[in-house]
Amino acid sequence: MRNIDLNASVQKLKVQLQKYHASDIATVFKDHEDYRMKIFQALGVKMFKHVFVLLDEDIQIEFFDELTKEQKQSMLKFLDTKDIKAFIDLHEVQKQIFIISLLQEKTKNEIMQLFTYEVDSSGALSSPHFVNLSNTLTVKEATHYVTTEVTEKDELDVIFFHDQDDLYKGAIPLQELIIARANQSLEKLINDQYPFVYSDDPIELAIKKIRDYDIEIIPVLDHDHKQIGIILLDDALTIMDELHTETITSLVKAHTVSDTDSALKRSMNRLPWLVMCALLNIVIVSSLSGFSNVLETNVALILFQPLILGMAGNIGTQSIAVSILKLQNQPQLFKKDVFFELGIGFLNGLISGVLGGGFVYAFLNILLNTYTDMNLVALVVSLSIFISMVLSALFGVLTPMILRKFNLDEKAASGPLITTINDFFALGSYFIIAAIILLA
Repeated sequence: MRNIDLNASVQKLKVQLQKYHASDIATVFKDHEDYRMKIFQALGVKMFKHVFVLLDEDIQIEFFDELTKEQKQSMLKFLDTKDIKAFIDLHEVQKQIFIISLLQEKTKNEIMQLFTYEVDSSGALSSPHFVNLSNTLTVKEATHYVTTEVTEKDELDVIFFHDQDDLYKGAIPLQELIIARANQSLEKLINDQYPFVYSDDPIELAIKKIRDYDIEIIPVLDHDHKQIGIILLDDALTIMDELHTETITSLVKAHTVSDTDSALKRSMNRLPWLVMCALLNIVIVSSLSGFSNVLETNVALILFQPLILGMAGNIGTQSIAVSILKLQNQPQLFKKDVFFELGIGFLNGLISGVLGGGFVYAFLNILLNTYTDMNLVALVVSLSIFISMVLSALFGVLTPMILRKFNLDEKAASGPLITTINDFFALGSYFIIAAIILLA
């Protein structure tokens, strides 16, 4: 990108920019505010649209406001409907009305239709740019239409078909249409089992079908079984990424800070709970120091502390993550939630305990075959894994419940607390069981 001469004439700049990808040009556009209009003029609206959709939202708004009315209309003319909808969503109602007024009548109707769908529905994510032909056509007729009538906005990877009543009948990948015989009837080629979603189906269902059926485009139908749009794989992946990011940020409380917040502010958001856990760890060390005689007489126990802590920590983290996610959608957790997680902890603990005990016994036999209490140490580890996993699963669901009850933020506190609680009960149960079995 260093070879771009932004001081060159508009015509020469256009030649330079044509060598680069839209994402690279978007970076230059972002970094050189004084040359934005010149880059826009050099590319032309038709090429600039690919750059515009890659810009940060604030830059999109700022630059769009700098354009003349005619330039705004031209820009909107070349943008895909879904991109226009996304851009309109960035503005307040009055500005939204103004932008919609700049649209061509057909696009305006498409946008207004998108606004009628629920935000998290498949209809809201759908694009009206698809090819839908009659199933009575021949291959030659369908191919002729595809090559002569479609616009550059239309997605051509999959061609969809309807019957004489305009009802959805299925689809054919473009590649199969091209290699089919010219006089062949389409009805024999159309895949009538091609998956679809309804406009009011949740976006998650569309994403699941795209993934399960390994397809790049899924049609969206209304409840009269007429096709109203399509959802692209790229759009589904974007939404999936946003959903995962939202889930992660809700778990780590990242939504409470912004990019403009100072490091000090972010630190103070987390520090109190970290300090509390540090103090609790000191208490743990003090309370467990009484088991020093157990370790002195059975040094092999030290080898398996990470195993106990790891298994307890893993199931505790899983349990608390599930519990916090449930609390995002409901005001509180119920007894059934507690018993469900406890049941999972019991089963996983039982299986892991048996396998862990077997692993420890084999390990001691292979590497420490002079150790006399191999079977007892294996039993200690097995029981400790079982008990610590059951307790960790239980505390994983109880911790956010208790914090929520006392109006504390379970997302900020649960992570550090569950780690400390897991360590205490995992090591405590380990040493208590070891003392009972090995020192008896």
